[in-house]
Amino acid sequence: MSKPLDAPACDYPQQGATDNKKRRPMHNNDPDNYLNRLLRYALYPVLLAAMAGYAYLELHAGADQLGRYYGYYILGLIGVMLAIESLHPMRTQWKMTQKTFVRRDLPFLLLGAVTLGGVNYLAGVVIIQHGIAHGSAHAGMALIPGVLLALLTGDFIWYWIHRISHEARGKFGQVLWKIHVAHHLPRQVYLLMHAVAHPINAVTARACFAVPLFFLGFSPEVLFLANLIIGLQGLVSHFNVDIRVGWLNYLVVGTELHRFHHSADPREAKNYAAVLPLWDQLFGTFYYRPNVAPERLGLEQPMDYPSDQHILKILTLPFNHARD
Repeated sequence: MSKPLDAPACDYPQQGATDNKKRRPMHNNDPDNYLNRLLRYALYPVLLAAMAGYAYLELHAGADQLGRYYGYYILGLIGVMLAIESLHPMRTQWKMTQKTFVRRDLPFLLLGAVTLGGVNYLAGVVIIQHGIAHGSAHAGMALIPGVLLALLTGDFIWYWIHRISHEARGKFGQVLWKIHVAHHLPRQVYLLMHAVAHPINAVTARACFAVPLFFLGFSPEVLFLANLIIGLQGLVSHFNVDIRVGWLNYLVVGTELHRFHHSADPREAKNYAAVLPLWDQLFGTFYYRPNVAPERLGLEQPMDYPSDQHILKILTLPFNHARD
């Protein structure tokens, strides 16, 4: 079941709460209505333009200086998105709370940072000690075609690992699902819950893009821009703000598509690609209903799994022989 975006569930007063009050009509000149419409249709282009502007600044500084301002960019981007999400959530019941941040989001953020940092360090040591050469086959490829090929390649690998994690049966399928299910335990989708994932799942997702692109040998500029796009779409996909991009949903994975992936209704929980929905379209898992959002997020049967705040149980779940 889904709800129209213009009639969000649980955001209306209880029946009878306004019996003695006259509701104010939402005219086009209502300041709140105007701001919501502005955010709905203009926010994503603004975020995209900000990323493009930052990319232009970095790319024109030379390959040896790529990323020198990345810390400022990502902190500014997340700060602005958090502020907007807090002030203008699409669904109030999907908002981040102090409890969910402290008990769930923050532990997973720290786990992910430590895990990915450690894996990156070990990968660097292995590459250096064993003399593993960076590929060069696509080093001379033009920037835009190179970025497109890099995204399609990494997303193709992630699409199939992601889909198998959801749909595979037997012991192998159970193990993959138990690794991935942590990301689907929350009953909300918002910016920082993007980090809620088992460390094995986080490493797998990163490897799907990093490893093939390393050996295919794209230029530093291509890799830099591709990773900027992956990062932006990852944040936007989990954004609890009513942004709509129309026909762009057939070209990039954003919040309108990825919310359905988090639906508690298995019929809606498709859209396995991370950045480009092409693979979902080709393999029959593309799901999009304009101006509609899922009725409920999370799992169809949450009682079969640990609570999303039981971190230790979630971390050990893949090593249990039976589903909890």
